[in-house]
Amino acid sequence: MQEETLKLLSDKIEERRKEMLESLGDGTADNYGAYQHACGVVRGYLIVQSMISEGLRTMQEHEDE
Repeated sequence: MQEETLKLLSDKIEERRKEMLESLGDGTADNYGAYQHACGVVRGYLIVQSMISEGLRTMQEHEDE
């Protein structure tokens, strides 16, 4: 159950990250501050996805033991 929830959360985060990247690619950032903010959001999404992936690996390793 936890694995399914984490995978779903990771998928949702990936969707949001792609939307943000598309937005950046479209040039919707009005100024440098908005651009920096969007880059920070994308970086945050990547960090969270990394943490989720690490948690899933740890859970799977414990199940295998």
